[in-house]
Amino acid sequence: MQLRPPPPPEKQKKVQFKFGDEVEAFHSDGWWEGAITAEHSGGKFAVFLRGSKEQIVFEEKDLRLPVQWVKGKWEPRFEQVQREKEMAFVLVHNVSTSLNRFINMQRSLEKTGTRPSKVAKRESSSEPKADSNCPKEVMKFTQGMQVEVTTDDDGFKGAWFAATIIEPSGEDEYLIEYKTLTNDDDTEFLREDIRACNIRPCPLEITVVDGFEVMDEVDAYYNEGWWVGVISKVLINCNYVVYFKEYDEKITFKQVDLRPHQDWLNGKWVVPSEV
Repeated sequence: MQLRPPPPPEKQKKVQFKFGDEVEAFHSDGWWEGAITAEHSGGKFAVFLRGSKEQIVFEEKDLRLPVQWVKGKWEPRFEQVQREKEMAFVLVHNVSTSLNRFINMQRSLEKTGTRPSKVAKRESSSEPKADSNCPKEVMKFTQGMQVEVTTDDDGFKGAWFAATIIEPSGEDEYLIEYKTLTNDDDTEFLREDIRACNIRPCPLEITVVDGFEVMDEVDAYYNEGWWVGVISKVLINCNYVVYFKEYDEKITFKQVDLRPHQDWLNGKWVVPSEV
């Protein structure tokens, strides 16, 4: 648990809340981070609370702008947002260039051996790194199986990449070959040793007939992988704004580049509404 003093009144200026605004809502005797997903009459707003993953309608008096306690003083968390813009959703912007630059920077700064251009098998004396998040019993995979893999490396959290099982490379570990990621020279597909708990079968194909709705959890195909996010706005011509919590970014996607999010739990695929 973290402690901080309450924000001073002068930090909570009177604002005109809009759809898409980041806010803190007073709920269950505390302030919860969320985002406005709808505007109602009578000065009320629907807010999606990230902590509890529920949507609740609040009166304006129960909302405040997010502020953060940094080095002994209060600072606005979203000073850079220009609230005077007339658009109801002022945070919609395409940040593909900046996110690309961030991810590429993370790749270049990775430690030696984390993502080598051409993976060599670990020596017999090398032990795989322990992962406290891995269950004791994991799924077994066979050579040639089509899968998706993920990693906890900075810059890649929340992303799944298509791959093929090459062969076992250790206890509960496999050598895989990515289907979209290549080496530095773009001459061959990247290979890497991955722990079994970071590998899953390819998700089931789900046909989306009527499109997505606000707050639907989706996977967005970006930078050669599938990144989990939430629909924050529905645009025209089957375009959607997706919010990525891990990076606090919003990007616009076409429906063809989105799929319903599914979780691999206890050996079966589960959609979020079923969890």
